[in-house]
Amino acid sequence: MKKILLWLAALMLLGFCMMLMTKIPALGLSEAGFCGKCHAMDYQVSTYLHSSHAREANCGDCHDPHGLVTGSVYAAYTGSRDVYRVVTNTTPAEIRATEMSKKILQENCLRCHSDIMRDVGDTRKNGGVYCFQCHQGIVHPK
Repeated sequence: MKKILLWLAALMLLGFCMMLMTKIPALGLSEAGFCGKCHAMDYQVSTYLHSSHAREANCGDCHDPHGLVTGSVYAAYTGSRDVYRVVTNTTPAEIRATEMSKKILQENCLRCHSDIMRDVGDTRKNGGVYCFQCHQGIVHPK
């Protein structure tokens, strides 16, 4: 039993380390080149590459939490989900942000644009909207 628990712990540690690999910049797992390998993301990658954000941020900068562990877990989850959808041919015709994704996008808008947002504040408060609802056309027009 002890041997099984040791193997299980080793596998869990290996899995955790592999999740953390999603945040290693040299691997490029947050870059458009990696995200664009899936044909379902052609439109998103194309619009991103023609946006002002392409010079300053990669896909993960906007779409993943920035904490090492939270970002890695989220990237591993969404990446696994996307691979599953491609393999099972269940990719939605229109890719839309989930509620969790919207919150992450908003937090990343606030983090990167903190100089401007210091005066404006969180646009969601007091019945407001997410930043990207008004600034939708900046990266992905749809």
